[in-house]
Amino acid sequence: MSNLVAVAIAVVFWVGASLLIGLVGSRLSLGTLRSIARVAWWLRGPSVGWYRRQLQIETWKDRLPEAGGFGGGMSKRHLLTRQRSALERMYLETVRAELVHTGLLAVQWVPVLWLHAGFRVLPVAYAVIANLPFIAVQRYNRLRLSRIVRAGDYWSIDE
Repeated sequence: MSNLVAVAIAVVFWVGASLLIGLVGSRLSLGTLRSIARVAWWLRGPSVGWYRRQLQIETWKDRLPEAGGFGGGMSKRHLLTRQRSALERMYLETVRAELVHTGLLAVQWVPVLWLHAGFRVLPVAYAVIANLPFIAVQRYNRLRLSRIVRAGDYWSIDE
């Protein structure tokens, strides 16, 4: 297989896998997301302060594109209200987004199996660059939201 054909197949795979995983993620009910959030130890991360200090997340997180409205999801760019139910829904949407990006990260390296050795770094680099920043932002936002909901302080979202 020529390098051009192999790369074209990789691109088709990436687009198809992204659409399929995004569609599956968008179909997860809030109840399913709630259940996953309760048991998913891998959805937990370091403290809010760690994300601010180590990743300087506040300086770049708003530059990432937002596709939360895809397939019935909810945009996570801005809170429309500060009611507890809205904050809890936003929390669950960060779970949904992280699950989708984790799923993408898990499969986007697959073209390594058919790409020429010189091109094998592409799927790995793409998977990392296209997903880890989004996963970090979702964890950071979820930590902030859970702290606010637990404290009952619905006005400190921008702390």
